[in-house]
Amino acid sequence: MSQSDSLHQMFVKSPAHQRSAEWDLADCDRPVRGFRYPIFTSRSKTHAKRAFSPDWARVVPSLIEKLASDVAEKKKLELRFNLFEILTNDFQARLRKLESEQTKIVPINTFVPEPYELLKTFLVSVQSIEGGFEAGWYDANIHTSGDNEEEAVSNLKSLILDYFDSLSKEPLENLGTEPKRQLRIIEAFIRKKT
Repeated sequence: MSQSDSLHQMFVKSPAHQRSAEWDLADCDRPVRGFRYPIFTSRSKTHAKRAFSPDWARVVPSLIEKLASDVAEKKKLELRFNLFEILTNDFQARLRKLESEQTKIVPINTFVPEPYELLKTFLVSVQSIEGGFEAGWYDANIHTSGDNEEEAVSNLKSLILDYFDSLSKEPLENLGTEPKRQLRIIEAFIRKKT
């Protein structure tokens, strides 16, 4: 006989176990014996006065139904919270993307130190692109890029002056419709100093 078998036999033959062979659900409400501390004895006396309701069999299904309803309601709230969290995270990601791709409007006030006079201020756009920034003057359809915003605007100013110089040197009849339009727009804002 193995050691586990002997323990099993000893447990099965114990008098305490034999007395409780006919265990009843009402045993849970009986006072606990063997505790000498006042806190346990006072509770067990109070607990012993309680008795099960005679119609417990009728009440239990409605209690189970209420418990199931409460659990279902809790699960619905958890689901709503999880969906709200997912939507919030998505909204924050979109907001960060919009902030990073935000277009800025920058005024061009001068071409110093270049020998060009600005007749009136004009606006260019600067926006983030993959790997840098793009600056553009939409009226004249001139665009360029740079590693940062300042470089993109500086490159655009240089490109505008290059367009102005190259288009001004050509006779108007040699220019196509788009270069003519670009030259007219540039001449409305820029003049070469004499």
